[in-house]
Amino acid sequence: MQKKAQYTITLTIVSLLASLGVSSTFLLTRNTIRKKEQAARTEALYKVLPGLEGEPVEVTPANAPDSDRIYKGIDKSGQILGYAACGEAQGYSSKIKVMVGVDTHFEKVLGVSVLAQNETPGLGTKMTEVESNETWWSLIFGRGGESFVVKSFTDDDGVPSWKLPIMEQAKKAKNIKQSARSADIPQPWFQEQFMHKTNRQLVVTKTPDPEKILAITGATISTKAAINAVQNALEKVTHGIQPEKWEIK
Repeated sequence: MQKKAQYTITLTIVSLLASLGVSSTFLLTRNTIRKKEQAARTEALYKVLPGLEGEPVEVTPANAPDSDRIYKGIDKSGQILGYAACGEAQGYSSKIKVMVGVDTHFEKVLGVSVLAQNETPGLGTKMTEVESNETWWSLIFGRGGESFVVKSFTDDDGVPSWKLPIMEQAKKAKNIKQSARSADIPQPWFQEQFMHKTNRQLVVTKTPDPEKILAITGATISTKAAINAVQNALEKVTHGIQPEKWEIK
């Protein structure tokens, strides 16, 4: 009986210590994780709104949740080039989150960037893979095969920051724009398919069709989920910005 009591007390202490360790780790890393996620979202804005100059202007409707933030992009001439918002949908084994840019008529997708996914390695994860033109010859002899790195926007402590570039120093804004939308950085083939597609063209196909979205081999569920996430973002923009058309000027 005494041993059972000792085992119970020991197990209770171990459980409490484990819970304390997990909660402490969460509290210590929560802000860093959040900043990294926000930094990725900020860079994605420059990818899905090609031609964006300066700061994306937030035009989120009042009382909208953080996940429903909407941004407006302005080009060099000061004209509105489009809007962007995040969307998500349940995939095969994870939530797929994307940033989507759409034109001012809410008809064509300007760009798609996958922010988060944890699908099956080698299958669903191909939605973020970049096709490489490298050969064994170039890898062995060091020709071609340049590495492409998208630098994250960081604050003075070296921690990725959520604040939009113009809210910080102009120099940092210039750096993030150049790194995020550089023509030299290859984009995932799956995400590029969405460019210039209309909502009606967001349909899965298993054979190459320029008017549809080619499914990832062996990952049809993940493909459909990605499409649903894109449509979710388009709905947010349409419902959130459409009322502006009816404003009396």
